[in-house]
Amino acid sequence: MQYIKKLLFLFLSLILLHSCGIDSQVKRLKALEGCTYSIVSADSVYLANTDISRLIRKKGFALSGAPAVAFGFMQQALPLKALLRMKIENPGKDEAGINEFDYKIMLKGVELTRGSYNRKIVIAPEGGTADVALKIDSELYPILSNPEYQKAVTEFLSSEEERKTIITLMIKPSFTIGNEKVSYPGYIDINKAVSNKQLLSFLGESAKL
Repeated sequence: MQYIKKLLFLFLSLILLHSCGIDSQVKRLKALEGCTYSIVSADSVYLANTDISRLIRKKGFALSGAPAVAFGFMQQALPLKALLRMKIENPGKDEAGINEFDYKIMLKGVELTRGSYNRKIVIAPEGGTADVALKIDSELYPILSNPEYQKAVTEFLSSEEERKTIITLMIKPSFTIGNEKVSYPGYIDINKAVSNKQLLSFLGESAKL
């Protein structure tokens, strides 16, 4: 806790010292928090080097649907690779934006992946949009080897009824102060409800992209 307080003090001190240069960055970031976020697609989704669409059946989702996945369980290695495409829309009156940032993608409190986005995003006000592609590159064996999690994933994707879960995008912005890059001392959470039908649609379409 003391360490976090020191970080906040240092961060705020730098902002005060360079308030003219950082004011516009803070304003764009504040506008970004008021934007709407939608998941457009999940492209090139591979689990244990197997196209995820091969695991989709008429009655839902089957982890045992590919030999490579079964072998991955034996080898305790189930790498997940994908490209998550999102659209950000700015309904506000101020320009929204962010410099490069670190991110985490969480599913019901479980971290799926983390990474960095190194492109500046600027979104025009009153309906402007931006497309963002985030890489997913993570090891799912610790999650899917847990019988409770494995059952929850299978039942969620196999249910004939529409169910929803929360995907959380956590971003840690960086600010340019003079010639220095300073990271925000915490994460900003963006929660998005996604249904099992949407996820199955994304996963099924990934093979065509």
